[in-house]
Amino acid sequence: MFARRSIKPRLKYLLWITLYQISFMKKSPYHVIKEAVEFAKQKDGIYGANFVNAILRRYINEVLDVIKKNEPISSIDMLYQYIINNKPMPSEKSISIGYSFPEWMVIRWLKRYGEKETIRLCAHLNKTPFFTVRIEAVDKEREDIIRHFEKKGITFKSARFVNDAYYINKLAHVIDDPVFKRGLLFVQDEASQLAVIAVDPKRGDVILDACCGFGTKTAQIKWLAKETNIFSIDRDMKKLSKNRNKGNLIKGDVAARPFKEEIFDKILLDAPCSSVGIIRKHPEIKWRLNEKDIIRHGREQLAMIESLWPSLKKNGCFIYSVCSFEPEETLLLIEELKKKYKFVVEKPLPILFNNGYFISLPHETDLDGFFIARLKKQ
Repeated sequence: MFARRSIKPRLKYLLWITLYQISFMKKSPYHVIKEAVEFAKQKDGIYGANFVNAILRRYINEVLDVIKKNEPISSIDMLYQYIINNKPMPSEKSISIGYSFPEWMVIRWLKRYGEKETIRLCAHLNKTPFFTVRIEAVDKEREDIIRHFEKKGITFKSARFVNDAYYINKLAHVIDDPVFKRGLLFVQDEASQLAVIAVDPKRGDVILDACCGFGTKTAQIKWLAKETNIFSIDRDMKKLSKNRNKGNLIKGDVAARPFKEEIFDKILLDAPCSSVGIIRKHPEIKWRLNEKDIIRHGREQLAMIESLWPSLKKNGCFIYSVCSFEPEETLLLIEELKKKYKFVVEKPLPILFNNGYFISLPHETDLDGFFIARLKKQ
């Protein structure tokens, strides 16, 4: 729009970064421009500095000020239409550029949710995340723990769906604290905690926590029903070494049929997945993934369920969860299972219930993106 010839890649990236800072961050435009011009001068001499200065000041005078005076910005992509060529852009490209998401991901969401909901989803995933902790203590001990952290400037707000969960405003000071290291608190999103609620552990149950990792869900199961017999399996010995389920830890691959038939009352598989649902907390995920990864994860998840299914007792429950809302890892996967096994889809939770499943879309729930299915074996 402003440059009439090709721009060196280094200057192009500098302009993109600076335009973003001017448009969407709480910084003085002229201070940001000064920093950009100084950087361009160091790398490309006086010509580069003058070029960057001219482009940025033209943008402020001809675009930013005009938009702010005459046209309210209802979405970021409107501004980018001005920046790039002052012409309407296809929705997928506009949203991709404006909200900094891969175009292939935006296209997937546009097909499922439409333009308005896709914009809401992208905007939400760009927000600063909050974190949730679960406290393993009751009554006075719980109050003492909360008071201990509040003295350090950390606020605790009761979560909406899980009694033991709290939203906190700071994470670093919590995980460095001796109280956390004693194992009285767990950093665990409320949606993740709901996966264990869906297990509904009872006295005497023999339960498998498949792909248990550090044992966060194992600990929650034991907390909810202390008289269960729970086993934890994972391939990663480093993670297993931090799991507190001593005596019932198994190093193994759940996809390799590691157990005999019909020995578990309940199996929880919180499966490795694309992690699309936690982009808000880990924005690098969206650039690390490609569409083939989502398909691959779906196949691997299906293989894990098929491997574990014979080990579930008749009338036992298989609880499948992922921090994703992509169809290949959720609804389409369950449809594939229906072709091979007999089961009843049970209502996993009394909230966010959708056609037999728990589905959390981040922009609707303000939780991690999450999927939970509870399948009763016939």
